[in-house]
Order: sequence, then structure tokens, then C-alpha cells
Amino acid sequence: MKKQIILAFAMFSFCVNGYSQAISNIPAELLENAYSVVVNNELEFVCESNRNGVHKETYIVTILNEKGKNAGHFLEYCDKYTSLRKFSGEVFDGTGKSIRKIKKSDLQMSEYSNGLSTDDYMYFYECNAPYPYTVKYEWEVKRNDGIISYPIFAPQTDFNQSVVKATYRLIAAPGIEPRYHVFHSGNKPQETKVANGTQYELSFNNLKAYESESYGPSLTQLSPYAFFNPTDFFFDNTTGTMKSWQDYGVWAYKLLENRDALPAPFQQRIKDMTANCETNREKVKVLYDFLANNTRYVSIQLGIGGFQPIPAMDVNKTGFGDCKGLSNYLKAMLNVIGIPSNYTEISTRNRRIMKDYVSLNQTNHVILQVPLEGDTLWLECTNAKLPFGYVHSDIAGHDAILITATGGQFCTLPSYPDSLNMQTTVAEVVIDATGKAIIDAKQTSYLAQYENTIGIQQLEPTKQRDRIRAGISLSQATVSNLQITEHNSNNPSVELSYKIDTNQYGNKTGNRLFVPTNIFRRGFKNLPKTRQHDIYVKYGYLDTDSINITIPEGYTVESLAAPFILEGKFGKFEAIHKREDNKLTIIHRLYFKSGKYSKAEYGLFNAFCSMISKQYDGKIVLRKE
Repeated sequence: MKKQIILAFAMFSFCVNGYSQAISNIPAELLENAYSVVVNNELEFVCESNRNGVHKETYIVTILNEKGKNAGHFLEYCDKYTSLRKFSGEVFDGTGKSIRKIKKSDLQMSEYSNGLSTDDYMYFYECNAPYPYTVKYEWEVKRNDGIISYPIFAPQTDFNQSVVKATYRLIAAPGIEPRYHVFHSGNKPQETKVANGTQYELSFNNLKAYESESYGPSLTQLSPYAFFNPTDFFFDNTTGTMKSWQDYGVWAYKLLENRDALPAPFQQRIKDMTANCETNREKVKVLYDFLANNTRYVSIQLGIGGFQPIPAMDVNKTGFGDCKGLSNYLKAMLNVIGIPSNYTEISTRNRRIMKDYVSLNQTNHVILQVPLEGDTLWLECTNAKLPFGYVHSDIAGHDAILITATGGQFCTLPSYPDSLNMQTTVAEVVIDATGKAIIDAKQTSYLAQYENTIGIQQLEPTKQRDRIRAGISLSQATVSNLQITEHNSNNPSVELSYKIDTNQYGNKTGNRLFVPTNIFRRGFKNLPKTRQHDIYVKYGYLDTDSINITIPEGYTVESLAAPFILEGKFGKFEAIHKREDNKLTIIHRLYFKSGKYSKAEYGLFNAFCSMISKQYDGKIVLRKE
């Protein structure tokens, strides 16, 4: 999907329009928790027609410290429809004194890497000066041959960034009907008749800086921003309307027309590959596996290619495509054997799509739906090495738009229960009287935890061992004999078997040996005592650990925690500690529930997490007889 680029910059003290803007003029509350301050952001888009427009923007930004430095850089993306016509910049020190002028010739111009097929390019300027400093950018971008969306208005795009003033003006020529949606603010655009049409003006003032929190919301769930979009549009010799998702789907479906043809010999190969399959599901899997083994991902952003898939014939010839092209390619292959499917737009960032507001800002990815009888498949064609039939965590439970012959259809993908996002660890620990230990461990991860783990296969052996060592609470440990086994299925899993040698599993003091309860879990570390925002647990999971410890000869158990159960709205934790002869068995089971919880419940949430961490961090005391 064509990227929607949001630029963010910030500021502090400087000479604006001929007068001095000192730090003392910035309200103290806007400096609190801020690394940068947007002193003034003015964005104006003049929509001359449904084909042409001019984007004018001014950013005046103060960078307060090193953590805010990225907000001072300039970045503007262009393509065959857009061109940077004007640019100027100026840098000021903390007193407001000008220290540098920036010309258009100072900008770096860079295309994407050779691994991409795109006509996009970008202008970039990396601004550096002693802190605090202010930078002012002014530029103008011309749009030609079609406008399918207007600039997003998001003046506050970083945590720890505040805004003094930001203004958006959209001037629409007569006959053009813009639509808008404002998020997290009661402000509405003010409509005014002007000489060249209708002006829509929206302002946000005195926006305080937000701080990121563990289990906290994203910035887009907190900060005000706005979408502006045309109702009827012209783009690259095509016309469409966004009055509804169904209307949008009519336009998008036309982009698929005549792009599913495949060479006759390849069509016969498809029929031969699937001839011995007993069910349609088996046939789809054969072609999905073929896609995985014979194509690779390359981004395609050439003209309308930002929205339209390249022809299936081209993917067949070159072996590459983006999410659009690969999904359309599999769709074309399925057509050959009479299995219908639906090209599907979705977002990997946001779970929800607004039903009553249509905009291209809301989706960024394409997958393929295959509605088999009693068994609808959602196929990730960009990474067809994902297990067949598995709905990965970036799309599970997300809204989507099916692009059909009758237009766009709103739907929601299925999701998995938290309890299926499992990770089980079984460990055999043999410890001697000095605290040395040999550990044989096996860890199996399912679904979302499988996704978090499976990337270890792509690492070099040394990095694989480092990753395992980073996940265990031992200061000194050697990892060896690593074996990785992947199980591809509807409920995929990956199994890691390995050996750990350590000289410091137990801490010997006098005639006592202090042994950790569970080295495989780090618990919930460093949660703050106070909370600013509601609690968001994005993924729930179920962790089960069974640790069997062989006690050194001549030692007995002096201290062993009692069984423990903790249950509440956030989940359930259970700890069992048993001794049998010279063996100790520790079983920990944590079910952590996904969901949104009020910040008023943070005290309970923190206590819940702290008690679990205490169990994970516990010690067993062995005493020499």
C-alpha cells in the first residue's frame, strides 16, 4: 500500500516572524517531560482540482536534548506525482541567534535500495547543533495527475514531544467535497468561504508531552490528529469515490481486472500439481507452498502500483512481488483450478477500521481470503513460509476490507484465545555442592510465542546461544547442544532443546546453598509505582515451567516456599514446590490475560505483577547435613 508519511519536528527558542520567542514564553507545563517542542507548525494544502494541489508547510522546532534530536531532521518523500518545488531552513542557538542557513542544495536526495521497485525518492537533512537549538523548515510540494488523499494532520508524533501551536488549512476548489475525521479532540475544522473555494481550518494548541509506559497505549491512542480525504477522486487515469467501503471496493476491484492471466504451460503445471489432492484445502496448500518456495518479497511503488498489484504474469516471470502482487498471484493460480478467493486489504498496525469513514490511511497491507466450505482461510502471501492456515498476530482479530466484484465488504479476521499462546519449559537441573550445575532444557512455544521465537532459526549459531543466554537469569552460563524443531500446523510451534553449564547456579555461603527457583522467567521488572494512562495488555499468554532439581549429596532442604495461588481479573498464577527423595520439583503456571484496564486499577495490576515476580525470583535454601 502507498505509505502515508507523517513528518514530525520540534522547537524551543527563536525569532519567529521578526520577534523573539524565548524559552520563557513557552508554558512551563509544555517543557515538562519534553525532549522537543513544536513551537509552530502550519500546514496548508490547496486542492486546485481533483488532479492537482500544492502542499505548503512550516515547522519551527526546538530540540531540548540528545533524546529529541531526531525531531530536528527534515524528511520529505516524493514520487512521480509529487515534486519538492521550494525549500529553506534556518538553525538558531538557544538565545535565538541565527547560526546556519539551509538551502535546498544542502538536502540529501536518496532513492530506495536496489531491493525495491519504486519511483519514490526522499529529501533528507540531518540537523545537528549544540542543545538547545531551534530549526525552522519551510517547503512546498506540488502534486500532479491525481489526488487520492490529503496530508494527515499529526503535529505531535513522538512521545516526550509537546506542541505550542499547530494549524492545518485545507482549501478546496469549488465542487470538491472533502471529508475529515478528528481523533482525540473536540476541535472541529472551521469552514470559511474564500476566493478560490472553501477553507477548512483546524488548530491544536498547548499539547503536553506524553511519556511512554509499560503496557501503555500508543501515541495514536492519546494525541489528537486528523484525517482529511476527498470524497470523489482522480488518480493515475482512474476515478473513484470514497462515500462507503463498498464504493471504494468498486474502484479497487477494477485495479485487479486483467491482471490474473497466466501462461498456458504454467496453468497446466498448476493442474498437474493439484491433480492428486483430495480436497480443495489440500489444493490451496500445494499452491501456497509453491508460492513460498518460488517467490520473494519486493516492494512495488511505481505510479498506481502503490495501490494496484503487478500482473500475475510478471510475478510468474520474475519470481517477485509485494503483498499486492503476491496475493494477486496466488489468487490467479487458484482461479485456474476453480477455487474462488478475495483480495483483502488490512492494517498490520491497527486492529480497527472505521466503518463509516473511508480512507487509505487505515490499511497498509494485502492478504488473500479463501472462503472454503466451512473453513475460511486467511493467507499471508508476503511471508508464505508462515504455517498454512495460521493467522499471525499482526492480523489476527483485525478488521479488513474484502475487495469483491460487488465492492468492498467489511469483515473481521478470527483471533486465538490467550490460552493458546503457550510456552512450556521443562528443565532437569543437576547441581553439586559448589553451586555448579548442568541443565538440560526444552522450551516449546506456540502461536504468538512461536512468532516471537522462530526468528532464532535465521541467526548465526553464536547469536542463537546469546539469545538463549539473554533469556535466563544466570550471570555466567554456557549454552550448547542447541537443537531447533519447527512444527508447521494450524497451531504452529517451535521447540528449542539445549544444555546449560554454569559455575554459579547456586550461591554457597558457609554450609548453605542458595538456589534460584526459576532462571527461565524474569518476571515483570521495573514497573513504576504510578500510572498516567490506562493499561493495555496487547497479547495474553500461558507460560508453564517444570523444573526438576537434583539436590547435592549431603544436603537437605532448609527452606522451600509453600504452594501459592494468585487469581484475579488480570489472570492466574500458580506455584507448586515439591520434594521427593533427593529431587525438588518447581512448577510455575502463569495465565496472563489480554485486555484494556482502567488506570484506577493499576495498584491491583502492579501488586499482581509484583507477587508473580517475587515467586519467579524466589530462593531455595539447601543446608549441608
